Amino acid sequence: MTITCPHCHAENEYKTLDHINIDRNPELRAKVQDLSCFRVTCPNCGETMLAVYPCLYHDISNQFMVWLWPEEEQPPRAQFDPLAGYTLRIVDSLNSFREKINILERGLDDRTVEIMKLLLFAQLNRDLDVVELLFHELDEQTMDFRFVAVLSDGAEQYAAMPGAVYQRLQEDVKNYLYTPGGDFTRIDMAWAKDALELLHELG
Repeated sequence: MTITCPHCHAENEYKTLDHINIDRNPELRAKVQDLSCFRVTCPNCGETMLAVYPCLYHDISNQFMVWLWPEEEQPPRAQFDPLAGYTLRIVDSLNSFREKINILERGLDDRTVEIMKLLLFAQLNRDLDVVELLFHELDEQTMDFRFVAVLSDGAEQYAAMPGAVYQRLQEDVKNYLYTPGGDFTRIDMAWAKDALELLHELG
């Protein structure tokens, strides 16, 4: 892949990981979460940068795939067997890529988590200027869902929601919302906004 250095503008060829099978290469999980597998060093000026390119993350044990697709054109259709039981998701940024993996490898319903994020985003934005909200972890003791809010000044703030909120919302998601299988689906806060409006209409 040819990447132009944002510092010295030199163009160089780099080897990139376009497919990660985490069962075969478990050491790559940490490198995805800290983004080190997307860092490249310019041989001309020595500066390090993040390279964002299409990459498919395949977790056989947990039966999901997440496709990082930052391109403007539509990705090729998956034509995946919907009976295979896989969750197929597509994202367009590095933060959403590692967040989606973090959610799905815990066996959580990412549709429910995105609706939780939407509700929390509205609540936090009464007092803060939040530009991005990301799932961080599930507290195994309290079962609280912890999120990190990225503010407009670059600062980060943590916020939590009780696990009971997830349980209540998931019942509605399972009963009233249908996400077709067989192709990669974009489940994000824009999807959550439409889903919440639909749930309100049904309720």
